[in-house]
Amino acid sequence: MALVEDVRYAWRIWRAYPVLTCAAVLSLALGMGANTAVFSVLNALLLKSAPVQDPRSLLAVYSTSATKPGLRGTSFKNYEDLRDTLPVGVAAFGAIPVGLSTQGSGQPEQVPAELVSGNYFDLLGVKAASGRTFTKAEDKAPNAHPIVVISDVLWKRRFGSRADVVDATVHLNARPFTVVGVMPAGFTGLDVMRPAEMWVPSSMGLSVLTGVHHYYFKTRASGMFDLVARTTPEAGPAQVLAMFQGAATSLEQTYPKDNKGLTFSVRPFQQARMNPVQRDKWVRAGGLLAVVVVLVLLIACANVANLLLARSASRRREVAVRLAVGASRRQLVRQLLAESITLSTAGALAGLVVAWGSLQVLSALRPAFVPPSFNAPLDWTVLAFTFTMAMVTGTLFGLIPALQSTRHDVVTGLKVGDLAPQRVSRTDFSLMLLVAQSALATVALILAGLFLRSVQRAQEINPGFDASNVAVVSFDLGMLRYDNTKGPEFIHRVVERVNAIPGVVSSAVSSHVLLDGPGLETKILTPGKEEAEALGISFDAIGLDYFKTMGIPMLDGRDFRWTDTGVSEFGWAVVNKTMAEQLWPGRTAVGQRFGVLGIKQLYEVLGVVADAQYETLAEEKRPYFYMFFDQVPGVKKLTLHVKTTADPHAMLGTLQREIQAVDPNLPLINVRTMSDVLAQAMWAPRTGAALLMLFGLMALLLAVVGVYGVTAFFVTRRRREIGIRAALGAPRSRILLPIASRALVPALVGLALGLAIALLGSQLVGSLLIGVEPTDALSFAGAVVVLAAAAAIASLAPAAAALRVDAAKVLRRE
Repeated sequence: MALVEDVRYAWRIWRAYPVLTCAAVLSLALGMGANTAVFSVLNALLLKSAPVQDPRSLLAVYSTSATKPGLRGTSFKNYEDLRDTLPVGVAAFGAIPVGLSTQGSGQPEQVPAELVSGNYFDLLGVKAASGRTFTKAEDKAPNAHPIVVISDVLWKRRFGSRADVVDATVHLNARPFTVVGVMPAGFTGLDVMRPAEMWVPSSMGLSVLTGVHHYYFKTRASGMFDLVARTTPEAGPAQVLAMFQGAATSLEQTYPKDNKGLTFSVRPFQQARMNPVQRDKWVRAGGLLAVVVVLVLLIACANVANLLLARSASRRREVAVRLAVGASRRQLVRQLLAESITLSTAGALAGLVVAWGSLQVLSALRPAFVPPSFNAPLDWTVLAFTFTMAMVTGTLFGLIPALQSTRHDVVTGLKVGDLAPQRVSRTDFSLMLLVAQSALATVALILAGLFLRSVQRAQEINPGFDASNVAVVSFDLGMLRYDNTKGPEFIHRVVERVNAIPGVVSSAVSSHVLLDGPGLETKILTPGKEEAEALGISFDAIGLDYFKTMGIPMLDGRDFRWTDTGVSEFGWAVVNKTMAEQLWPGRTAVGQRFGVLGIKQLYEVLGVVADAQYETLAEEKRPYFYMFFDQVPGVKKLTLHVKTTADPHAMLGTLQREIQAVDPNLPLINVRTMSDVLAQAMWAPRTGAALLMLFGLMALLLAVVGVYGVTAFFVTRRRREIGIRAALGAPRSRILLPIASRALVPALVGLALGLAIALLGSQLVGSLLIGVEPTDALSFAGAVVVLAAAAAIASLAPAAAALRVDAAKVLRRE
């Protein structure tokens, strides 16, 4: 009951000070709103569990080795041995694309799917909403169970929520499958960044997979599956890891060539919701944003604490009266804390509106690598976080003013009210808060400067190709079972039709779109060095005129020709400048030969082209080579690149029609332009810089308000002194500078402290920067100049305003 009365009184108090209340609520709303939005995204990405049974007893299992550091997937052959020998349940799942076509249900499309072990759903404890899932028996006989389970999303989108979808026939990669079940709403697999719309039993792997996925599935050395294991009361995480390590030793002894140095690593199941490398990047980026928004919130709390300290000076007589009539200090502290928590609660409610708006903006700016199904709602977890934040911040900025207000001498407070002396100066607290504000704002501004510089450098990077006026359309010939003869024939017909379109300069296929993730990888050996360790290297299978279409300069030798498809003792390759310099230093690369693991014939170098950025704008120069597609027709997933004379966006519809005129059943994927791809590659640094600059400006604004407020308080407290000194003819500078320095000096001390903190902490964000050192002098200097200038203006302005007041009026009022 007493608490309710405290809250009611607090509400009446704040209604009596509308300007102060609005300023405090606005400051807290910005800080809490930013924190709520960031937490909502990180919760959905990294913290929220998949809808499975007892997730705490599940473990994510990854393969690793001394020769191949880092966590990676496990081959299906290794999984089968683990499944058959370990006494705990182990399930496997691997993302695969499939071409889906249904009778009378729209155009063929590529659907994200997962190839899963027969015990996948049973191990996770997930039941079908209608129909059934797979059984363990359906995991044993290869190609004997052409069945599929679909997601609720696909059931609604493709099948219109038909009740008779169970037992319906669909075609996956041109093979008939029977739908046996529909999963409940909300279940899209375990990987939040790779939501699946259908699941195929692993026994059908050789039947449904095409191209490189078909090869990887059969190969023990290729880790295309993620594993998840369930602990038991008898076997906890440590015991399960020991079991896997023992199995790794056995696998290495039995298959030494494919499992050299094999070990296993386990992580909490929560970390199975994203690829480990991708997750680590999100953790670093999310941690950085979290730090910055917490800095903003702390600055806001410091501002509100200063406002409450200023107001406490005018309430000394009230506090003294309440103490005199019998109120305990504990009751007064409780009342004052109720006021601050009421204020923080109002800020949290306004912050929810800020967070909702921020999430809507982020959703509209969603990059292509974030699936449309990803959602970061303001659910109960987020609301609980915001409520907790309101309680903590309310206590944080309200405790010191509450304690300060109740430590006055009662008799003196009754006699002289707000002029009562203080045991601990309110000014001391304000100055300490001002130092903290300036330090935090300095760190936020430096981080913003580093990422702005990073974006600037990224924009200056020459990607090694010309992205202007290039349209790209991807497709997977394996989905329609194109063989090594029909595949090149299809490509030739498409290229011929496309090149006949008015406005098309040239066109070519490629197995990899530059700056759109990793391409194909292999290992090579050079003649005479067969005993050396094979060199891991990325490559691209390309068609004629690819270098012309992409604007990649030829530095030496020549490009591929039609005649290169004839019978030859060698395969033909074009290498980039870095590969030529590393493998054949001081010699011409043209005419040199190298071997590719798994291919008997050697490859001969026809030409050398300039380096490019292949996966990301931040990558270092690395070796790379190109094969002639007509010599490697086994590559089925291809992208047609088309150089145009006009805006390529206007050509996309025409290109789709020309490709589907050759085969109307072929699903087309990612119809876009290279400018879109380049913009996508810049999304992360640009968005990060924009967010950090926004939060940095918020921190600067709040810090400036703090400096201004402290100076204004000093001016108010020293009005009499200012009036007397002005009346006696003291120079304006001797009046102005001592007052302004009271707030400016602590701000500069905080700036120096912030510089030291930033120097120590900037190394943690080095991996997120492009072309900029974490100690970049320009970023540090820019933050210092901006904050110092803003603090100087904020401290001089109220002091200068005081000097413009008529001294006689001030003295009469005093």
